[in-house]
Formats: sequence, C-alpha cells, structure tokens
Amino acid sequence: MANKTDKRRRSTINVARLTMWKQTSDTSEGTTFEDTAYTWDNSLNSVKYTPKMQTNEQYGDGIKAEDFVAKDGGEIDITVNGFGTGDTAYYTKRPDGKINLYKFPKTKFFPEGEDSKQQEGTTISYGTANLKGTYSPLISTREDSYKRYGVDPETDKTLIEKWFAQADYYGDDTAAGT
Repeated sequence: MANKTDKRRRSTINVARLTMWKQTSDTSEGTTFEDTAYTWDNSLNSVKYTPKMQTNEQYGDGIKAEDFVAKDGGEIDITVNGFGTGDTAYYTKRPDGKINLYKFPKTKFFPEGEDSKQQEGTTISYGTANLKGTYSPLISTREDSYKRYGVDPETDKTLIEKWFAQADYYGDDTAAGT
C-alpha cells in the first residue's frame, strides 16, 4: 500500500483518468452512487481545485484569545475535450514516478464554457471545454474530498483499480479532506 505519511505535494507532470459517477443519494445513513462510471480517456487537460475556508477569531482584553479555521468544500476547474455530469476522480503523475489520487464525491458543475482560438499561420490551438463547479462535504461522512499521495503504480495496482472502479472507495488510510 501507499505510504500513509507521504503528504508532500510534489510537482506534478501530468493529470489523467477523469472518472465520474452519478451520485444518487447523500443522507446521514450513507451516500450512494450509480454503479456505472464514465471515464474520459486521453481528454483531461488540467484540473485546479481551491478549498473554501471559513475563519473566525475571538478577542479578549484586546488580544486574540482564540481562532478557528475550517474547510468548507471549494471550487473545482477542469479542462477537458468533452464533458458530462457526475462526481469526479482523477490522478496526477509526479516526477518521481508515483501518482497522487484525488476524489471529490459531491461535485456540482456549472454550464460548460468552451475555449476556441483562431488558427494563426501554422500555429494550431485545440478547442477545449472548461468546467467550473463546486464541491461540498458529504452529509454521511462530512468529508469534501479524499486524496492519496505517493501511490506507486506498480505495487499499488489493486488500490488504483478500486479507486477508479468504486465511487465510494477512498482507501484504508486515505487522507480525507486534506
């Protein structure tokens, strides 16, 4: 299994295997997804997620006595060649040969935008779909995302296949909500 303590955010050199499942329910008893996933092969160009933070401070005698910071979902921006709706999972490759796995189980996308450019001489620019959405915590687990850093594609094949085969599989020692 992947090293549980490897939380270093190493530079990534590629992003791949965008997979989506349709969420059917999210209650305090549990979250369910459709069994069938859709994977975009060779179409994921970029992903950027930005956590939304809630903060509050309490002062006493003119000095900060207490402060509170909580993560409350966030925004996700995906660039693909083709798009549908669902819940997302993808991975990034690292220069050291390992991969980082990401899962955002409760994601809602806004209507897609498209990026097309004029061909200039011999320069060709491909059109892409830009997806923007929000991700939020599940009611059942209170987690808004799951990540595995430093997964070895050779020794952790079973973990990787389960990650992309089951919408509700997050791994035994997955870094939840980090």
